[in-house]
Amino acid sequence: MPEQESSKKSFKDTLNLPHTDFPIRADHKKDDPVMIERWEKENLYEKTFNHNKGQEKFILHDGPPYANGHTHIGHAYNKILKDIVCKSQRMLGKHVPVTPGWDCHGLPIEYAVKKENPHLEGDALKKACRDYANKWISIQKYEFKQLGVLMDWENPYLTMSSEYEANTLKAFAELVEKGYIERKNKSVPWCPACQTVLASAEIEYQDRKDPSIYFTFMLNDATRKTLFPTLQDKPVSLLVWTTTPWSLPLNRSVLLRPNTEYVVLLTNDTYIIVGQSLAASITTMLGIENNHCISFNSNIFAETKGYAIHPLIDNYEVPVLLDDSVLTDDGTACVHNAPGAGPIDYEVGVKNNLEVYSPITPSGHYTQDIVPAELVGLSVNDGQGWVIKTLLERNKLLFKTSIKHSYPHCWRCHGGLIFRATKQWFCDLSKNDLKNKALNAINNITMLPQASHNRFEATVEGRLEWCLSRQRAWGVPITALICNTCDAAFINKEFVNDVAQHVEKNGIEYWDTVSIDSLMPQGLTCSQCGGVGFSKETDILDVWFDSGISHFAVLQQNSALAYPADMYLEGKDQHRGWFQSSLLTSMIIEETPCTKTIMTHGFTVDAHGRKMSKSVGNVVSPTEMIERLGTDGLRLWAASVDNAGDAVVSEIVLKNIQEVFRKIRNTCRFLISNINDFDAAQDTIPVERMKTVDKYALQELYEIHQELMFAYQQYDFTRVFHILGSYCAADLSSFYLDIIKDRLYVEKHDGFERRSAQTVCFAILDAMTKAIAPIASFAAEQLSDHYQKNKDQSIHLQQFAQPIDVWETYAQCMWEKGVMHRTEITPAQKTVEMASFAQSQMQKWQALKNVRSALLKMIEVAREQSIVKHSLETRVTVYIDQNMQNADLIFSLLEDIENNRENVESFLKEYLIVSQVVYATQKDSLQETSLKGLYAHVEHAHGVKCPRCWQWSVTEDNDHLCQRCAKIVK
Repeated sequence: MPEQESSKKSFKDTLNLPHTDFPIRADHKKDDPVMIERWEKENLYEKTFNHNKGQEKFILHDGPPYANGHTHIGHAYNKILKDIVCKSQRMLGKHVPVTPGWDCHGLPIEYAVKKENPHLEGDALKKACRDYANKWISIQKYEFKQLGVLMDWENPYLTMSSEYEANTLKAFAELVEKGYIERKNKSVPWCPACQTVLASAEIEYQDRKDPSIYFTFMLNDATRKTLFPTLQDKPVSLLVWTTTPWSLPLNRSVLLRPNTEYVVLLTNDTYIIVGQSLAASITTMLGIENNHCISFNSNIFAETKGYAIHPLIDNYEVPVLLDDSVLTDDGTACVHNAPGAGPIDYEVGVKNNLEVYSPITPSGHYTQDIVPAELVGLSVNDGQGWVIKTLLERNKLLFKTSIKHSYPHCWRCHGGLIFRATKQWFCDLSKNDLKNKALNAINNITMLPQASHNRFEATVEGRLEWCLSRQRAWGVPITALICNTCDAAFINKEFVNDVAQHVEKNGIEYWDTVSIDSLMPQGLTCSQCGGVGFSKETDILDVWFDSGISHFAVLQQNSALAYPADMYLEGKDQHRGWFQSSLLTSMIIEETPCTKTIMTHGFTVDAHGRKMSKSVGNVVSPTEMIERLGTDGLRLWAASVDNAGDAVVSEIVLKNIQEVFRKIRNTCRFLISNINDFDAAQDTIPVERMKTVDKYALQELYEIHQELMFAYQQYDFTRVFHILGSYCAADLSSFYLDIIKDRLYVEKHDGFERRSAQTVCFAILDAMTKAIAPIASFAAEQLSDHYQKNKDQSIHLQQFAQPIDVWETYAQCMWEKGVMHRTEITPAQKTVEMASFAQSQMQKWQALKNVRSALLKMIEVAREQSIVKHSLETRVTVYIDQNMQNADLIFSLLEDIENNRENVESFLKEYLIVSQVVYATQKDSLQETSLKGLYAHVEHAHGVKCPRCWQWSVTEDNDHLCQRCAKIVK
């Protein structure tokens, strides 16, 4: 046949061209909804709940999101992480039943309902709140399903279900019985806008501008004469500093620091007392001379009790007290103390038997009881101005400016808080050494990341008590009776549990509708005053208590679950919230921590590290992310984030996610397309017969898979993400899959050479698909549909693959043949020897990879010099000097190749992806490569290009087919 005619002859139909129906590009807008619908029809949610029943359980207890509004990116991040944990643990062979939950009571829902229906009260309000919560539960459930999250969605726990509400009361009864519950007047953080007390977890700190005033409390005559007899020409006053002028009418003492040096300074109208360490800065601020008239130790006020005249209230004097809470690095070291208007003030007041005075209404206005009477009806904000104006008129104000400082705000309405003394219900953390027991329990809980241990410990350590009452309607009532005569409370375990039985049948509405006569135990009288008239308590329980007792209401009540949970997983802010309320209540009720592991993650932030906020305008919704990346892309993003830091959403991050996902998906597609005619049950080649490079690839898969499994067991999903991305890009695409393309496409379709490579391809595909299943859940399901013949169950009901440890198998074979060791040794010694063997094998391959890298560099130079255009046009002559570093390892590996019935030159030809290799015994005129001791010569291959495999050879075939292709075709 003439050369011109032969060059046109096509051998395409004789090749094993890759083929698959698995699409080259993901069409998530079409495929994702189909997959979700399919899982619904297959009832996969319930199947995963029951899968592996009877095996070791793994319980992730789902912290309840709030049933109010659409899910945001933080919700998605959290729920996806939980789902990855559960799917991976299930694929490790455990029984992983997951019950989702929702937090349903509380102010945000009540506020939203009342905003639309201001006149709703009682049962009508509660019904509207239930309807509102149910609406958002339905919406959020749908949105969570769109994330590919597998939970028992048809049987969630709801804190507003009558059963759960009853369990909340039963848990509360346990606290009452054990003496942890007390009702007392205390200064608490209060939101005037929301008109309720706030828990510490509900407070956020923001900078705001407040007045900063310096004013005087004049010592009464008796104190002045006793303590400062030489200063009789002018009044002696304590210079006091505050940023809350509205609280000055509530003042009940002035505080100095014990055993601290103070000085008396002279001004035009009065002597002023300030801390000695602050005197210089104060005189500069006031513009007076730094004239120390007298220096004294504050303990003189302990020896002789002093009094100061209130600057706003006529004929009223307050004591001058000593307390360690006073600081000497700011202000004047003379502190205004109002026990009814601050937490530290309250503690000082209780300690010194001061009046806890707080004539402030729930809306933040002064009541009829306020003195001076001019303040009656004014808001505390207006009171600021009145106090400053009056101090100025009375010549008590020495200096006024403003200060920008961090101030507590309400997390709901974002308004500034006040501190207000009211009757509240508390859990006493000092009872039975509860706080210390909780701190000890934290040491026995695995904290992920480990650094979060200190954060959690600090939040518990800094807490004195837990205010359980809220002044709202939508929530579990505090089931107590209040004496109409003296305001004392009646409550005990039996009473609370009796109410709980009715609530279980009728919901919390029972408390509203039941008559006081039906509630009161027979013959009840007030333990304080003997009164017989009672009213129902109107406060409800803190919603943190609702969700915090879920270990009791859910884990203990559902036999499919277990106590304690294996994991609680939420954002890092929950150290102050759900983690803490759950731990404290579990240490009271069950006397053990409710979970073995607490895993936390950071906040979602933008490229500049700013927390996502509607007000900032940087919010990205899960829907937007899915629209761009697909569900699996969103899940890959969640896995890629190091949970020790914040979760960044930026253009760079999203492009990286898309690239990694594309690489993983395309690698899997390549594998599928090249095993379309491979039946693992019939065509698998045993390891001992495989070609050497296939054995190595299979061992590399084993090593990678071990890393992946360890990462999953450590909940290190970021590591999983990076391992998979690197494996596809470096170990597969740029190495093994590139090397075996020739065999896959060109060799006889059912021949040993191709089947050996296909065996490894199938193993890699199966292991990789299952490894990505917990993260890229939809793609894994689709992939398994294409390569698992007669697939009868979802990939999410399968276990992770178990790749073969080739080196162990090889070593065992050599052991049995007596090659490795011939004398009696212990099993431990045998393990060490086999491990040493495996390590030596990896060292051999690494040495050979170094040779490959050096030779490929020379081929690239030849390409740049136009000697060759493609590596298949190349002929390489190579010589390895026996003195080269690691030469012994390379020679040993080449010997292994020969022992595996392979020709070294043929092996190197495939390994380098060239047409011809000459393995020289002398270096002659060969050039030394970048690897010292390795010599080579690169030239254009001899002969002609085979039109079928594109390799060059010297051939007499009329069609220029190489010897191998001619044999296959003809």
